[in-house]
Amino acid sequence: MIKKILLVFFVLMVIPSVLQSASMNDSIKVKDRFMDLKNFAYYVAEKNKWSLIVGNDISVPIKEVNGDTIKDILDNYCKNSEIGWHFEKNCLYIGDNKALNTYFSHLKTLEKSLPNGNNATYSGYFRNMDFSMLCSSLSSISGTKIRLANNLDANIMMRVNGMPWKRVLLAVVMLNKYKMNVTDFSMLITPES
Repeated sequence: MIKKILLVFFVLMVIPSVLQSASMNDSIKVKDRFMDLKNFAYYVAEKNKWSLIVGNDISVPIKEVNGDTIKDILDNYCKNSEIGWHFEKNCLYIGDNKALNTYFSHLKTLEKSLPNGNNATYSGYFRNMDFSMLCSSLSSISGTKIRLANNLDANIMMRVNGMPWKRVLLAVVMLNKYKMNVTDFSMLITPES
């Protein structure tokens, strides 16, 4: 009887630690000693089953992966640059610091400004996806027309696992510094200028 009680106690103690998600303060081993920021971020997100959304204009040269924790390594990549990162709700966002700050400070207001559509979530893993394909997918699951301006051609790096469609769309638009013209039933995404 005591053995059964101890076994149940042990299982109850182990389950929460197994289910607990990796954190930015965890250490990580990488397969390559030298990587660029995008490939490192994708590797970390894939290994930890996180979502990842990266701005298109992120260009950090290949560097030595340097740091004891994921946070340290990302900080080293972004040091002395205008690039930053933010981790929230198991999603790693990498983009221009100003765009990241704008996105997170206005997220709730921006979500409310979009047409309601369906409360669908989106999943997809892409190292290089055409933005028009993403908008087409989001349009079909949301029930809302999402269009791109004719002169907007971009590729997106993202690894999204069950995120609300509005958050995915807003993150891609904001981190890439696009503009969005919203009506009651549709959205048109255009270049910033």
